[in-house]
Amino acid sequence: MPEIVARCGYRCDLCIIFKGNLKGPEDRARFRDGLLKYYRHRIALEECYCEGCLTPDSERPVLVTADCPVRACAMAKGLDNCAGCAGYPCRNLKRRFIDRRKVRARFGAPIPEEDYRALIMPYESQRVLDRIRKSAGPGRKGRTRP
Repeated sequence: MPEIVARCGYRCDLCIIFKGNLKGPEDRARFRDGLLKYYRHRIALEECYCEGCLTPDSERPVLVTADCPVRACAMAKGLDNCAGCAGYPCRNLKRRFIDRRKVRARFGAPIPEEDYRALIMPYESQRVLDRIRKSAGPGRKGRTRP
Protein backbone atom coordinates (compact mmCIF):
# COMPACT_ATOMS: atom_id res chain seq x y z
CA MET A 1 0.00 0.00 0.00
CA PRO A 2 1.40 3.46 -0.83
CA GLU A 3 1.96 5.98 1.94
CA ILE A 4 -1.33 7.53 3.05
CA VAL A 5 -0.87 10.56 5.29
CA ALA A 6 -3.86 11.76 7.30
CA ARG A 7 -4.46 15.47 7.70
CA CYS A 8 -2.72 15.40 11.10
CA GLY A 9 0.21 13.39 9.76
CA TYR A 10 -0.81 9.97 11.02
CA ARG A 11 0.12 7.19 8.61
CA CYS A 12 -3.16 5.50 7.65
CA ASP A 13 -1.28 2.97 5.54
CA LEU A 14 0.40 1.67 8.72
CA CYS A 15 -2.68 1.77 10.97
CA ILE A 16 -4.09 -1.68 11.76
CA ILE A 17 -7.71 -0.45 11.80
CA PHE A 18 -7.55 1.47 8.52
CA LYS A 19 -10.04 0.09 5.99
CA GLY A 20 -7.38 -1.44 3.75
CA ASN A 21 -5.46 -3.02 6.62
CA LEU A 22 -8.10 -4.39 8.98
CA LYS A 23 -8.06 -8.17 8.67
CA GLY A 24 -10.46 -9.18 11.41
CA PRO A 25 -11.64 -8.86 14.99
CA GLU A 26 -8.16 -9.61 16.34
CA ASP A 27 -6.86 -6.37 14.76
CA ARG A 28 -9.71 -4.40 16.34
CA ALA A 29 -8.97 -5.96 19.73
CA ARG A 30 -5.24 -5.30 19.41
CA PHE A 31 -5.88 -1.64 18.58
CA ARG A 32 -8.41 -1.22 21.41
CA ASP A 33 -6.11 -2.90 23.91
CA GLY A 34 -3.11 -0.87 22.71
CA LEU A 35 -5.01 2.40 23.10
CA LEU A 36 -5.76 1.53 26.68
CA LYS A 37 -2.29 0.16 27.45
CA TYR A 38 -0.18 2.93 25.91
CA TYR A 39 -2.48 5.96 25.79
CA ARG A 40 -4.98 5.28 28.60
CA HIS A 41 -7.81 5.81 26.16
CA ARG A 42 -10.76 3.45 26.04
CA ILE A 43 -13.00 2.86 23.02
CA ALA A 44 -15.47 0.14 22.16
CA LEU A 45 -14.36 -2.70 19.92
CA GLU A 46 -16.90 -1.78 17.23
CA GLU A 47 -15.37 1.73 17.04
CA CYS A 48 -12.01 0.28 16.01
CA TYR A 49 -12.33 0.91 12.28
CA CYS A 50 -11.46 3.93 10.16
CA GLU A 51 -11.90 4.87 6.52
CA GLY A 52 -9.41 7.72 6.85
CA CYS A 53 -9.91 11.44 7.23
CA LEU A 54 -9.01 12.07 3.59
CA THR A 55 -12.35 10.53 2.65
CA PRO A 56 -14.71 13.38 1.70
CA ASP A 57 -17.62 14.15 3.99
CA SER A 58 -19.94 13.55 1.04
CA GLU A 59 -19.04 9.85 1.31
CA ARG A 60 -20.00 9.84 5.01
CA PRO A 61 -16.76 8.23 6.18
CA VAL A 62 -16.52 6.12 9.30
CA LEU A 63 -13.71 7.68 11.33
CA VAL A 64 -12.19 6.48 14.57
CA THR A 65 -12.07 10.15 15.65
CA ALA A 66 -15.14 11.60 13.95
CA ASP A 67 -14.95 14.92 15.82
CA CYS A 68 -11.27 15.61 15.12
CA PRO A 69 -10.65 19.38 15.17
CA VAL A 70 -7.48 18.96 13.10
CA ARG A 71 -9.38 17.35 10.23
CA ALA A 72 -12.04 20.07 10.27
CA CYS A 73 -9.44 22.84 10.30
CA ALA A 74 -7.32 21.39 7.46
CA MET A 75 -10.42 20.83 5.36
CA ALA A 76 -11.65 24.38 5.98
CA LYS A 77 -8.27 25.68 4.82
CA GLY A 78 -8.24 23.37 1.80
CA LEU A 79 -5.06 21.62 2.93
CA ASP A 80 -4.03 18.05 2.22
CA ASN A 81 -2.51 17.96 5.69
CA CYS A 82 -1.19 20.27 8.36
CA ALA A 83 2.30 20.42 6.84
CA GLY A 84 0.97 23.10 4.50
CA CYS A 85 -0.46 25.33 7.21
CA ALA A 86 1.09 28.72 7.96
CA GLY A 87 0.25 28.18 11.65
CA TYR A 88 2.04 24.80 11.86
CA PRO A 89 2.10 23.38 14.47
CA CYS A 90 -1.00 24.70 16.19
CA ARG A 91 -2.21 23.74 19.66
CA ASN A 92 -4.80 21.24 18.36
CA LEU A 93 -2.17 19.49 16.27
CA LYS A 94 0.40 19.42 19.08
CA ARG A 95 -2.13 17.57 21.25
CA ARG A 96 -2.16 14.78 18.65
CA PHE A 97 1.63 14.45 18.41
CA ILE A 98 2.86 11.09 19.61
CA ASP A 99 6.47 10.31 20.36
CA ARG A 100 7.88 6.91 21.25
CA ARG A 101 10.01 8.31 24.11
CA LYS A 102 7.04 10.05 25.72
CA VAL A 103 4.83 6.98 25.40
CA ARG A 104 7.58 4.82 26.92
CA ALA A 105 8.05 7.25 29.81
CA ARG A 106 4.31 7.30 30.51
CA PHE A 107 4.09 3.52 30.16
CA GLY A 108 7.09 3.06 32.46
CA ALA A 109 8.67 0.13 30.64
CA PRO A 110 10.29 -0.71 27.32
CA ILE A 111 7.82 -1.10 24.46
CA PRO A 112 8.16 -4.29 22.43
CA GLU A 113 9.15 -3.55 18.82
CA GLU A 114 6.02 -5.25 17.51
CA ASP A 115 3.84 -2.95 19.62
CA TYR A 116 5.86 0.08 18.56
CA ARG A 117 5.37 -0.72 14.87
CA ALA A 118 1.63 -1.38 15.22
CA LEU A 119 0.52 1.03 17.95
CA ILE A 120 2.93 3.97 18.06
CA MET A 121 4.91 4.42 14.84
CA PRO A 122 1.83 5.02 12.62
CA TYR A 123 0.90 7.98 14.83
CA GLU A 124 4.27 9.73 15.16
CA SER A 125 2.92 12.52 13.01
CA GLN A 126 5.32 15.35 13.75
CA ARG A 127 8.14 13.48 12.05
CA VAL A 128 5.93 12.86 9.00
CA LEU A 129 4.69 16.44 8.74
CA ASP A 130 8.19 17.88 9.26
CA ARG A 131 9.44 15.67 6.41
CA ILE A 132 6.64 16.87 4.14
CA ARG A 133 7.34 20.51 5.00
CA LYS A 134 11.05 20.06 4.35
CA SER A 135 10.50 18.32 1.01
CA ALA A 136 8.01 20.98 -0.14
CA GLY A 137 10.65 23.68 0.06
CA PRO A 138 10.19 27.40 0.57
CA GLY A 139 7.02 28.90 -0.81
CA ARG A 140 5.35 25.54 -1.46
CA LYS A 141 4.28 24.58 2.07
CA GLY A 142 0.76 25.92 1.63
CA ARG A 143 -0.28 23.55 -1.15
CA THR A 144 -4.01 23.03 -1.16
CA ARG A 145 -6.32 20.55 -2.73
CA PRO A 146 -7.82 21.59 -6.08
